Amino acid sequence: MRAQSRIIFFDDNNEKFFGEGPCRLLREVERTGSLNGAAASLGMAYTKAMKLMKNAEKALGFPLTVRQVGGRSGGGSVLTEKGRLFLERYEAYRDACIQENHRLFREFFPEPLFGKTALVIMASGQGKRFGSNKLLCDFDGQPMIRRILDSSEGLFRQRLVVTRHKEVEELCRSMGVAVIVHQLPGRNDTVRLGVEALDPEIRYCIFSPGDQPLLSRETLVRMGEAAEEADTGGIESDAKESDDKTSDATDGIVSDTEKPIFRLAYQERQGTPVAFPAWAFPLLKTLPEGKGGTIILKEYPDRVKTLEAAGQWELMDVDTPEDREELLHI
Repeated sequence: MRAQSRIIFFDDNNEKFFGEGPCRLLREVERTGSLNGAAASLGMAYTKAMKLMKNAEKALGFPLTVRQVGGRSGGGSVLTEKGRLFLERYEAYRDACIQENHRLFREFFPEPLFGKTALVIMASGQGKRFGSNKLLCDFDGQPMIRRILDSSEGLFRQRLVVTRHKEVEELCRSMGVAVIVHQLPGRNDTVRLGVEALDPEIRYCIFSPGDQPLLSRETLVRMGEAAEEADTGGIESDAKESDDKTSDATDGIVSDTEKPIFRLAYQERQGTPVAFPAWAFPLLKTLPEGKGGTIILKEYPDRVKTLEAAGQWELMDVDTPEDREELLHI
């Protein structure tokens, strides 16, 4: 979907007198040196070109072109100084309108940066070690789960939160974020519900916990880039194989079933988020009771590639109040 701007000028009688047709005609006059040559290059009848010029000049009150006599071609037409100035202003105004239209279109009809990738935010933990709902605890002046909601805004074709908490649901809905509420017991249930809600067009799904408050937007962007490049035949140049050896960008990736899993890591420590390709979706729907996607990482180690985090703090989650205090001081 896109919105197209067309700039058309009307006179006092609401009659159209200038737009892209006359604009292109004047530019061709400037290039060819004649109105006849300009019309011919545009596939336009000379009589129509003459009519367009006369209508525009009548509405504006000054000539746009002037005939010249002599020269190699025996004469022709050139733009007047007022005509050239008007044409330049029209084009500048048109371009400014187009740019503003694009900005407003993105504002009112935002398109995601990654059109084939989804983000599922895992927010079903009960926070027993924390002593309360850690996802809503204050972290630098806002509920902790707001960190990933803010950092992922506008990035992915589909973004949803899977939670068992009514307060998290209310926060998500207030921000316009899709949310699935459940009371099922296992981690496998949370993963399955997320996968079952994916649009058919999704080719990669990033699973991220809601309690890694220092996970950055830049890292989410790199994961999205790696996923979409892998889906079209290439992968991020800074991705590494799971044995930490640098891999060639496309070696061995020849089919959907061989597209890699991307996992965030820092040096020797591997963690989350994890981006699973579509071939893994059926496996994610049928995880053993109480298990998460890690079981797939262990089953297919040769298909796991790591993306290096900016620092180990990006991988750190909040399980206790002490964890929160530590991260607040990084």
